[in-house]
Amino acid sequence: MQFLKLRRVWLGFFLCAVFGLLASCTGTRTLIMTAPSTPKGLSPSPKITSSSLAEWEMQKANLRQTFEAQIYGNMPDNYETTEVNRRRIIDHSYPATIEEVVLQHPHGPDYTAVIVMPNMADNPVPIIMMENFCPNHNVIPVEGLSKPKTNSFDCGGDGMMNGVFGYFFGRYITTPPIKMIIQRGYALAVIFPPDTYPDNAQRFFQSRKQEPDKYWGAVGAWAYQFSSLSNYLKKDERFIKTIAYGHSRYGKSAIVAAAFDETIDGVIAHQSGTGGASLSKNKKGETVEDITSAYPHWFKQSYKEATLTIDQHQLLALIAPRPILLGNAKRDVWSDPEGAFRAAQGARPAYNLYGSSGLRQVK
Repeated sequence: MQFLKLRRVWLGFFLCAVFGLLASCTGTRTLIMTAPSTPKGLSPSPKITSSSLAEWEMQKANLRQTFEAQIYGNMPDNYETTEVNRRRIIDHSYPATIEEVVLQHPHGPDYTAVIVMPNMADNPVPIIMMENFCPNHNVIPVEGLSKPKTNSFDCGGDGMMNGVFGYFFGRYITTPPIKMIIQRGYALAVIFPPDTYPDNAQRFFQSRKQEPDKYWGAVGAWAYQFSSLSNYLKKDERFIKTIAYGHSRYGKSAIVAAAFDETIDGVIAHQSGTGGASLSKNKKGETVEDITSAYPHWFKQSYKEATLTIDQHQLLALIAPRPILLGNAKRDVWSDPEGAFRAAQGARPAYNLYGSSGLRQVK
C-alpha cells in the first residue's frame, strides 16, 4: 500500500513537471490563451493621415509598391482570363446549375473552377469565390467533377485528413453550406490553388523559375488567382459582384487580391493572421519570423518585422470603401485576432474619406 502511495506521489510530480515544461514553451502558452475582448495593444503605425480623398488616391499606388517590395513580391496587373472548356454536371440534388470550367490566364498553367448558380435567380447575382484546402470534388460533393492534375491530396471519405480537418476546423472547412448560400441568393465559384501554384516550398520555387516574371510569393500568386477568376466571372452576365473568400492562408490571399485589384467587390477573410489582416508589428501569436521560417515560399525573403515601413492596416485601407468581413476566433491567439481588430481600427480613416464608417464593431 505504501508503495502505491509513493508511486502516485512521483506520478503527480512527473505530471506537474511535464505541465511546467509545456507551459514554459511559447507555442503552448499561446495555444491555451484567449484573446482579450477589448484590444489592449498599441495603435498601428504609421497612421493614415491623408487629409482628403484625392490625397489618399494619389498615395495608393506607392503603398501597393511598398507592399510588393517588402512582403508579397511583384503582383501582375494583367488578369485577362479566358475559358478553355466548359461542361455541365447533371446528376446532383442541388437547386442550382453546376458547371466545371477550365480557365487560361497569362501567369501560370490552366486551372479548373466549379461554378454553382442558383436555379431561381431572375437577375444577376453576387458570386462568392472560394480558395480551398481541399480539391474541388471534395468541396462540391457531386459525382463527375475532375480531380486535381498534379496533387493526390484528398479530403473525402473516411480518410485521416478528412477527420483531422473536421475535428480542428469544423464541418464547413471541407464543404461550405452550399444550400444555404444558394438560398441566400449567392452563386459560388470554387478553386483549388495548389493545383496551379504548389503550397510546397521546393515545388513552388521550381515552378516560379520557369517564368522569370513570376517572382511573387505563394500568397501573392494565390491572390492573383482570385483576380484571374474575378476577371472571368465579371464577363458573365449572370454575375453582378465578386466576393473573395478564404480561410487562413487563403484569407491572406483574399485580402491581398482585393487590395491590388479594385474590381473585386468584397472580402470575407477568416483567421487570416500574420501577412493577412493581423498586424506584423507589436503583435501576439505567430510572428513574422515564425511564418517566414515555416513557409519560406509564401512571402518575399525581405519580409522582416525590423525593416517594415508599413503594416497591415494600410493593406486593409487599400480595399476601402469596399466591405471586408474579418472572422476571428477568440481562442486562436496564434492568428492574433487582437492584431486584426487593431488593423481594422487603423484602416478606419481611409474608409471615412469615402464617407463610410469603417469598422462597425466596438470590441
